[in-house]
Amino acid sequence: MKRNTIANAVELFERYKRTKEPELLDSAISILEEVEKKDSGSLNLLGLCYLEKGDVRKAIEVFNEAYKRAKDEESRGVILLNKAMALMKLREYQGAYDALKEAISLRTSVKGEAKRLLAKVCLARGGKYVEEAKDILESFEIPNEDLAVAYILLARRGRKEYGKKAIEVSKFLKDDRLLAEALLSSGEEKDVEEALELFRRVRDVRGEARALLVLSKYKPELVYEAASKLEEIEDESQEHLQLLYEVYKRTGLVELLKRAITIAEKLKDSLFLARAYVELSKVENEVENLRLAVKYYEEYVRRAEGK
Repeated sequence: MKRNTIANAVELFERYKRTKEPELLDSAISILEEVEKKDSGSLNLLGLCYLEKGDVRKAIEVFNEAYKRAKDEESRGVILLNKAMALMKLREYQGAYDALKEAISLRTSVKGEAKRLLAKVCLARGGKYVEEAKDILESFEIPNEDLAVAYILLARRGRKEYGKKAIEVSKFLKDDRLLAEALLSSGEEKDVEEALELFRRVRDVRGEARALLVLSKYKPELVYEAASKLEEIEDESQEHLQLLYEVYKRTGLVELLKRAITIAEKLKDSLFLARAYVELSKVENEVENLRLAVKYYEEYVRRAEGK
């Protein structure tokens, strides 16, 4: 009876993946929850069901229980991979990193998949982990988009030899958007001009602005064209915030600074707000803006101490 019950749940889950009908997922969960003696396989499937349902915390809880009951390395590797995917959804990268490291150390059929996911985790963590992502991805025979991204990130840090590698991989993948980023990361005028044309071709306005900003080091008048492009973008991301501020510093256009402040207030970026209001105090309402700068700096310190 148990086998038939779990088999029914498997069938329902497979049908759900094809149709995305939520009642199929609910039925599979109901069956699996009612199984009296749950083994690692049924628990792993239950975790996947909760993950699909969007109850990520519950999925992780179930995967942890499945791991405890797993009797072989293959089962543990699969469960750890699924747990890592759940942790990534929560942006809990350290937990995902640890789970994948363990999965890779086991004799399991999902080792390759775990390595690719580990590379994604490393790219998401950034910093020193980008190098680890690069090493993992270079171990695969066929390059992919993540390898190009790793090369681009390393090139942006001044390791220009990786800019050329990023260009090579992007051309191999025939991805214009990725190639534009790779060309931009090289920093060489000819490459950046080509990047600008590609950004225009794929209608990436932010990319255009970034390319124009880099080219303005060679042709200073282009910084105002970059500023004009930024005015076309409706975005409230950290990346856009920093881009606005950088162009403001180059042009002195106060409206760009004010837009950056508006975004920073929504992002609750206290440290940026402190610095931005100091800048704004130099051109208007000196006393009031300095007061706001102090307020946000104190807020930043309180948050830092709270951590």
